[in-house]
Amino acid sequence: MSEGPDIYVATPLTHEPRATVVVGMELFGVTRWVEKVCERLAAAGYVAIAPDFYWRQSRRAELGYDDAGRKEGFRLLGHLTREGVVADTEAALAAGAELGAGAGRGFVGFSLGGHLGVLASTCMPLDMVVDCYGGWTLDGGIPLAEPEPPLTPHGAASMAAHGTTLLGLVGGQDFLISKDEWQRLGQRLEQAGMRHELIDYPAAQHGFLCEDRPESYDADAAEDAWKRILKALTQLCHQQG
Repeated sequence: MSEGPDIYVATPLTHEPRATVVVGMELFGVTRWVEKVCERLAAAGYVAIAPDFYWRQSRRAELGYDDAGRKEGFRLLGHLTREGVVADTEAALAAGAELGAGAGRGFVGFSLGGHLGVLASTCMPLDMVVDCYGGWTLDGGIPLAEPEPPLTPHGAASMAAHGTTLLGLVGGQDFLISKDEWQRLGQRLEQAGMRHELIDYPAAQHGFLCEDRPESYDADAAEDAWKRILKALTQLCHQQG
């Protein structure tokens, strides 16, 4: 068995990749939907790499969108460490560089993956983080956010010092992230002098981008969010150009 995370890789078919984008999985692992996200980003010109952050406990965990899958996801989440998240993000970025991607280093994460992207960017230079409804970043609530969550004043200052830009996307009906927390998150980033944009979709729920979860998928919000994600990644490439 190889040492290091299994990764799902999607690359552009017709031209040199513009940058590397790490795709942060949901609680349910590197599902087929996460793979489709990678393929969509590859079609836009990026090497998109989704590491299996759970690999130290369970290889290729792909959990169902049900209570059993959620329970197992939280069990596996309980074993993640800050050092492991950073190491796996670095491994994904290194794989992108080996595939000839440009200098840009991005991270697009969903739910748990949004948290992982923010966490990684407090510890290492990332040019762009897209945090799609990533919880526990400001107030904690999971073992990975102990002894302190990523977006303490020090964590936000570290992201700013790394030159990271953050795009945050959330639904107004999100059960995990309250309107108050979203507002305070913006204030924290503003105080740190960090480049950021926070967008909320008033009618959307948690997980609104995932079409494989029809109970929460919001086609209109997802369409707008994807436009913003791709625009943000284009800016990443311009910064590196």
